[in-house]
Amino acid sequence: MSASSFGSFVKYLIMYIIGFTLGSYGGLFSESAGIINIALEGSMVFGAFAGIIFLQGMNTWVAGSWLVTTIGGLLIVYLLASIIAIIAGLLFSYLLSFVSIKLKADQTVVGTALNSLAVAICTIFNTAITGIDSTEVANNIFSQVLRIDTGITFIDYAFSGLNISVLIGVIALVCLWLVMNKTRYGLRLRACGENPAAADSVGINVYRMRYSGTAIGSAAAALAGFVIFSCMPIGTWQISALGYGFLVLAIEIFGNWKATNIIFCSLFFAFFFAFAPTFTAQISIHPEWGLNNSLFGQRAFYYLLPYFLALLSLVIFSKKSRAPKAEGIPYDKSTR
Repeated sequence: MSASSFGSFVKYLIMYIIGFTLGSYGGLFSESAGIINIALEGSMVFGAFAGIIFLQGMNTWVAGSWLVTTIGGLLIVYLLASIIAIIAGLLFSYLLSFVSIKLKADQTVVGTALNSLAVAICTIFNTAITGIDSTEVANNIFSQVLRIDTGITFIDYAFSGLNISVLIGVIALVCLWLVMNKTRYGLRLRACGENPAAADSVGINVYRMRYSGTAIGSAAAALAGFVIFSCMPIGTWQISALGYGFLVLAIEIFGNWKATNIIFCSLFFAFFFAFAPTFTAQISIHPEWGLNNSLFGQRAFYYLLPYFLALLSLVIFSKKSRAPKAEGIPYDKSTR
């Protein structure tokens, strides 16, 4: 593999491992509190759209200024975009938590509906903002400014196009891991997912913990969506999470609802997602490998592989996984 291809592989790997781990932590926080968050896909779409639309707005509002023509300015712009993505995720979370906690609706049905609703809302806003009835959003507006030119091929390909949201994602992952494993809040959150009645009996506000757990989870997933789709070098993003929201649910189950396990599981899947575009690009420029006319020379095979592995891992490991006991069960204080 050439230095440029290996650099591209590393870039994809960084992008996916941060995005997948954040998204899986989104499910972890929600479900540890007892709320099944099928709407992670919608949270990722909502966060990515909010952040990218803000970037488009900045490109118009301050066109030609140092904010959009220098690396230092774009650090600020992408920082603000990341914050907006997180806020969008927080707002989106209350659609799930209110209906699930207050109205005690079926959480799986509500989450599935919210995934479709998120795409619909973002499409309507995109049409209203751009004046064009389209699901396409330009996501590489500042690609030339973010381009790194050190003369070292590997570094140039590995880090060009990445933005400050990647660093924010790493900081968020460290904070979320510490909160879940090393704080009283994390312990109380897990207690609400295991035995909410017992948690309530010692003075823990189960409803408040479930609202906050779902909010943190949705915000993490929204940031994950922004990290992935703002760094992805595709030029035009179709308003969709490409099934990543369901993949992070599989990673969460594969990791057995353990924060540390989830990191390694995310790395496993991120490797194959990073491998697919870089290896298929090599196949096209190396006909001497003799793979072009075989199954192993088809792009679809390598792009399908991570999803197949996710399905396989669920079949093999789901029997040994242990979800929070009260997950998906509405809590009624009056029945305690």
